[in-house]
Amino acid sequence: MTRILAQCIGLHGTPQISIDAATVLISREGRIRRCEARIAVLDYLGWQREELCEYLGVTVGTIDKYWSRIYATTGKQGREATRSWVEELLARGASEAPPATT
Repeated sequence: MTRILAQCIGLHGTPQISIDAATVLISREGRIRRCEARIAVLDYLGWQREELCEYLGVTVGTIDKYWSRIYATTGKQGREATRSWVEELLARGASEAPPATT
């Protein structure tokens, strides 16, 4: 498991990156729509297509359209390439984030 994934799900006492924060980061840095970024982030976290549909209240066809737009915009082909891209953007964002205050 990568350090970034561990941060996203809050393992090992590392600060948790919320789904919303990750979505905003991926949308901004990846220059994709926020709804597409949410799909990419949730997929990175291991959500299955059926879970995405239920959570977002959309059909499988809508999820497929989002994936088509993600691939077209990013130039990535396939889920593994997209997951690596998401991880790279999250890692870059985490390294640029100011330290957490307590």
